[in-house]
Amino acid sequence: MEAFQSVQDKQNSGLKKALLLVLIGLAINLLFSNIVKWLGLPLYIDNVGIIFTSVMGGYIPGVAVGYITNVINGISDAESYYYGTISVFNAVIAAYGARRGWFSNIGGIIKSIILFTISGGVVGSVLTWMLYGFDPEYAKPIALSFYNEGNGLTPFWAQFCSDVIYDLIDKTITVALVIGILLVVRKLLKIRKVDFTFWHQNVLSDEEIKNVRKSKTRRRSLRSKILLIIAIVMTIIGCVTTFIGFLIFHYKLIDDNANTAKGITNITTALLSNSPEIPKELVDITVESSRIDEIIRNGENDPEFKAIQNQMERIAKSQGEIKNVYVIRMTEKGYECVIDANVDENYWKPGQIIPYEEQPDFEPYKEDALRGEEIPAIVMDDKYGWLLSVYRPVKDTEGNTVCYSCVDILMSHIREDENNFLAKVISLCVGFFIMIMVLVMWLTDYGLVYPLNALAIAARDMAFHIQGTAEEGAENIRRLGIRTGDETETLYTALIKTSEDIVKHVNDIEEQKDTINEMQNALITVLANMVESRDKYTGNHVKNTASYAKIILDRLRLDDKYKDIVTEDYEKNIINSAPLHDVGKIEIPDALLNKNGKLTDEEFRKMQHHTLAGQKIIDEAKSMVKESEYLDEARNLAAYHHEKWNGTGYPYGLHGEDIPLSARIMAVADVFDALVSKRSYKPGFPVEKALDIIRDGAGTHFDPEIAKVFLDAEEEVRKVALSNLEKDSEEPTE
Repeated sequence: MEAFQSVQDKQNSGLKKALLLVLIGLAINLLFSNIVKWLGLPLYIDNVGIIFTSVMGGYIPGVAVGYITNVINGISDAESYYYGTISVFNAVIAAYGARRGWFSNIGGIIKSIILFTISGGVVGSVLTWMLYGFDPEYAKPIALSFYNEGNGLTPFWAQFCSDVIYDLIDKTITVALVIGILLVVRKLLKIRKVDFTFWHQNVLSDEEIKNVRKSKTRRRSLRSKILLIIAIVMTIIGCVTTFIGFLIFHYKLIDDNANTAKGITNITTALLSNSPEIPKELVDITVESSRIDEIIRNGENDPEFKAIQNQMERIAKSQGEIKNVYVIRMTEKGYECVIDANVDENYWKPGQIIPYEEQPDFEPYKEDALRGEEIPAIVMDDKYGWLLSVYRPVKDTEGNTVCYSCVDILMSHIREDENNFLAKVISLCVGFFIMIMVLVMWLTDYGLVYPLNALAIAARDMAFHIQGTAEEGAENIRRLGIRTGDETETLYTALIKTSEDIVKHVNDIEEQKDTINEMQNALITVLANMVESRDKYTGNHVKNTASYAKIILDRLRLDDKYKDIVTEDYEKNIINSAPLHDVGKIEIPDALLNKNGKLTDEEFRKMQHHTLAGQKIIDEAKSMVKESEYLDEARNLAAYHHEKWNGTGYPYGLHGEDIPLSARIMAVADVFDALVSKRSYKPGFPVEKALDIIRDGAGTHFDPEIAKVFLDAEEEVRKVALSNLEKDSEEPTE
């Protein structure tokens, strides 16, 4: 608990430092952006604080500075809100690059500048185009140069190329300033980074965090699943809300433009009424049918026709979104033109009939129009263009519709407003989406991913003994100190209990295994001694041969040629099974074993049979055990320890390395002990003579490499031999 309290204290300290870092980042942003404005440079330099904060503090502080900067700028310029996405992009790029050391080498610096340029220049240029289009009055000089020099660039590409060039310069200067500030902070203030963490456990080292992030899963990691779910949910919510908002905005735009058009139709109606001035209540204006007939009949010869047409033309040209203003009368054959504002060369003449077929989108409202009823605003796309058409019935004093005052509004103008709205919404949504994803990633890492993955790695290491013993594995689990207060902590507590139980059981099993091994080795030694004790002169032979075999094996483990063969387990198996190499002598009669003098050929053949008898005994033991490397080596020793390197040995006459390594080792140990030990048929040889015999037999009787290893260990061999000779001399004689 004290350790976890220390973690919380560090996090509180880290939070204070992170807040201070955010304030410093904001101050740096505002300082450099104001310096640029004061100098009148065509740059921004308003991301220095964002990038610096991201490099020093990571994703969360960097994103916070990016968003807050745009909120502050939005107080004086509302459009700044929509560029928050680019600031967030830059914060994420900087934090990502800092984690990989980009800002400490030339290659990384160039990479960061390119990515910042793509974020600010490419994405920013597209966003600016969607928000404002191309306005020569506010365009940068390079953009105007690209556009005016006749090089074939459209306004979009002229502005795009200009923005990328300016942003490349801007971000190069920005990164240079950031690196300068980092050098000051890191070298003079000795601050490498600000740890803004949210640990619910004892803090992991950088190496442990790296291992957690690299941990492999069968399909998809928990972190990626959570982020994928959040991304899908937010994307769905964002798309639905954006679609609904777009529809609402679309219909609101249609309504607003239709209302504007209706106001214009009221003015047109007033002009038709021949009123000396426009009354306050335009909706009550009426026009007699005879007036309409007179205008159609006289046409352009009517004394007031030109004046009315000019007025309508001025109205149409006064607002860029209006395509045309005109008055028509509905007939069975089609629209009959009364007056059409002369805004282009294709204006309609008075009395001209336009068939309904030319405007198929009007067909559903044709009958209502012929009856003189109200017609809703209609969006039509035909040879006259993509238009929002508004029709206002003009009535006479008796309430009969005599004509319709009409206004066409360009849908392209409405679409521009819609695109502008959509760009703003998407920009805000994307920026908010990135901010939420960064926050979720941060909370998920510290609250779920790090605890669970660290727990999984510790449990795996314990299960497979990757990092040491079971006790060390259990201690690694306890060391995590997870305090999430949820199911993860419950799992952690249960795993601690399980690991402690496993350690206890493993220790119990190891103790029992050691006891069983000791009993097994003791029984084998007793059995071997029983066999050997039948020969009153060879009581210490089983111990002696094991000692000599160990000397050889210890040296072979240091030889590169044998290091992969002579392992610790291999050596242990041979030493423990060495006492069984003569177990087959149990079938040899006592009289033969203790005969004084040389054996006859028949007796020697019977004596040789002990190798096959030993092999048979071990095979019977192996048949009762599923797998045992120990018995495998015991069989090799019993069957082949009298084989010779040149193939003249028995019982099978094996040659060279066809003889198992363990048997080649035992051959040297067995012969040497037989030479220096007293037997019924001879006295013991001096050690020097026995060593000479081994030396002479290298390459014929013995494996030359094994013989050399044995001879090189002469000092150790002498100690064992002399110790055993002293024991032999102390034994009572009959």
